[in-house]
Amino acid sequence: MGKIKRIPYKGGELLPAKTDLVFKALMTADGDLELLASLLSSILDLDLHAGDISVANTELPATHEFGKLSRVDVKVALTDGKQINVEIQIGDEHNMEKRSVYYLSRLYSEQMKQSMDFADICPAIAINILDFPFLPFLEYHNRYRLKNTENNHELTDVFEINFLELPKVPDKDSKSLKDLWMRFFTADDEETLEMLKNRDPIFERAVDKLAYFSAEEQLRYNIDMREKWELDHGSIMAARVKKGRQEGIEQGIEAKTRQTVIEMKKRDFTEDLIAEIVDMPVERVREIISNQ
Repeated sequence: MGKIKRIPYKGGELLPAKTDLVFKALMTADGDLELLASLLSSILDLDLHAGDISVANTELPATHEFGKLSRVDVKVALTDGKQINVEIQIGDEHNMEKRSVYYLSRLYSEQMKQSMDFADICPAIAINILDFPFLPFLEYHNRYRLKNTENNHELTDVFEINFLELPKVPDKDSKSLKDLWMRFFTADDEETLEMLKNRDPIFERAVDKLAYFSAEEQLRYNIDMREKWELDHGSIMAARVKKGRQEGIEQGIEAKTRQTVIEMKKRDFTEDLIAEIVDMPVERVREIISNQ
């Protein structure tokens, strides 16, 4: 993903809302689901309010997971039983189709309990907000369901996958709530954010929350640590391709790994969690810590 470009705003800087950690904080932190209800309503053509939805995983993942590029998503249940998974993805990892189908299948199958009838399983919906071109269409929002390839007859509505591609969002005046939400995620200047605040009261709240979380120390630290990990890892891999010097690259990886171990220890992560970051035996982690 690399370095995330901050948004200049009122003499300071805001983290972009399309950053997955910021997105999840905006949509779920402190049990405030008003923004999430508005976003889901705009994408799925529903009229949802905060009381109509519940979120199963409001917690933000710990920093130690980012070495393995952990998935940050929002799992939502509607009062009618529909299960929704929302994910925002900045970088193209070239696995979006199978990845989305896999997680959607789990969202559907995990509802099945012992002695439960298949008729009681509720539809599962995936919403993927992508910051890269993905599908060969001009439209930025595309919805997929299970349909007959010959006559377009829909077999069932239990599976639905939505792809929303941010680079294709038109940069034009629009009253569509969905368009405005996508402009919020692509905003990179104060003028756009102020325009959104004047269009709909929901974006006054969205921008205020964005300013609040942009100043939140732990969230900024989590993002900075992930950026550092990815930049270090990317630099080492680029050197491997360019120079082919395996021994030197391994030394570079070791040096970066030692630095990561030490920084995590200063933040009071357990040795077991640190071992997960750098993918090494916990005994080696203890050795690095004792010899720092």
